[in-house]
Amino acid sequence: MNRNISRLNWALAAGFVLLVVMLGWWQVVDAEDLRGRAGNQQTAHRERLIDRGSILTADGVAVARSAAKKVDGQTIYRRVYPEGTLAPHVVGFTDDNVGTTGLESTYDRYLSGSYGTEPLLQRLNLKAKRGATLKTTLIARVQRVANQQLLGRTGAVVALDPKTGAVLAMASSPGYDLSKVASGFATIQKQEGVLVNRATSGRYAPGSTFKVVTATAALESDLSYTPTTQFDDNGSISTPGGPIRNFGGKTFGRHSLTDALTFSINTTFARIGTNLGAKRLGAEMTAFGFGARPGIDLPENQVIASGRYKGPTLVASDQEGEDTARIAIGQEQLVVAPLQMAMVAQAIGNDGTLLRPYLVQTIVDRGGAVVREQTPQEVGQVASAQTAGELLGMMRRVVDEGTGTSAALAGLSVAGKTGTAETGDSGLNNAWFIGLAPAESPKVAVAVVIENTGGTGGSDAAPVAREVMQAALAGGG
Repeated sequence: MNRNISRLNWALAAGFVLLVVMLGWWQVVDAEDLRGRAGNQQTAHRERLIDRGSILTADGVAVARSAAKKVDGQTIYRRVYPEGTLAPHVVGFTDDNVGTTGLESTYDRYLSGSYGTEPLLQRLNLKAKRGATLKTTLIARVQRVANQQLLGRTGAVVALDPKTGAVLAMASSPGYDLSKVASGFATIQKQEGVLVNRATSGRYAPGSTFKVVTATAALESDLSYTPTTQFDDNGSISTPGGPIRNFGGKTFGRHSLTDALTFSINTTFARIGTNLGAKRLGAEMTAFGFGARPGIDLPENQVIASGRYKGPTLVASDQEGEDTARIAIGQEQLVVAPLQMAMVAQAIGNDGTLLRPYLVQTIVDRGGAVVREQTPQEVGQVASAQTAGELLGMMRRVVDEGTGTSAALAGLSVAGKTGTAETGDSGLNNAWFIGLAPAESPKVAVAVVIENTGGTGGSDAAPVAREVMQAALAGGG
């Protein structure tokens, strides 16, 4: 009997200890996760009492703010999105029932916190927390043009300031309306792919836009490549993975490296990739940011790392024995997001220096004081300033007389590169363009991808880039 009582006591003691441990875990270690779960009624009630900070574009357009109303004598707040379709994937949403995404998630502690330069006693007497205001880098006019250019298409646009890394526009199509999340999220979810930010998490073969990376590796290598290095083309080249031919079966004969980029000659870049080898080409990819998530201020689950994938797994870019001929022309197992390709253009337009892309310029409290301000952050050097200048000249010829003439702007020089990546469906491609303007002193870098089109990068993506660059250079909001 005593033994049974003793066992019972030990069991009760163990259960009590387990209960204490679990309570401690929930209240301390897992508290943030529990608070953040959609549908948590305690959290929902607390959130309704917060005067959440606004989110503004760089030119002052409110894309998110809080609206107040009285309920049973108490002031409660709800989130409203006056420009619900402007940049939904970037702004994101916060909702009691469906969770939080985008900038609403990344900067939640600023938006929902009590930041203020009001006198201490005034802050203590406030009945609601008053969140800080986010001023983003997005320019409303540029964003609207990007959205308009993607209407009726599936794809994405990214525009960056090449000298700072600031995101001027980030559009993903199809999109959705943030103002309808609270009342109709189930309907939004039923629309295939609308919640995916294709600009940061879309997975595409880069096609010939990747030749800019290959050309950079060649010019930076110890193999004596220059823009005038000569090649011979007979329309096909044999590789261990099978023959590689030029688009449309064309033959170019004697030509320079600049010609090869201008007219996107596959055979020449395949030969360069083979000569460079996996180590040199892989090192250049790493320098451009391939193989790691860009450090943009969006939730990690909304941003992919670009690079070589085997199935769902990201693998090293410098493994010997890989098909560098096909990697060099943007094929093989390369998967990229448009943001990464915009970063390629940005680095070339910034004397070879890659910068971290960012979406929020300043965070300002209710008293008008700057809580946080973003300054340009260097990621690394992808090329010398001389090489970057040579590449800009080569890319300018692509637009002046090559595959990217549809990106040309009247009175302004444009540098760029087209890409046309096969999808596996007969007659359907993913059309690409990356570019910079003005070419002699870039102020905007862009990447455009249009999915499942019968056209090419030159016919379908380049005109979109032209309109977005023009809007960015025009300024205003």
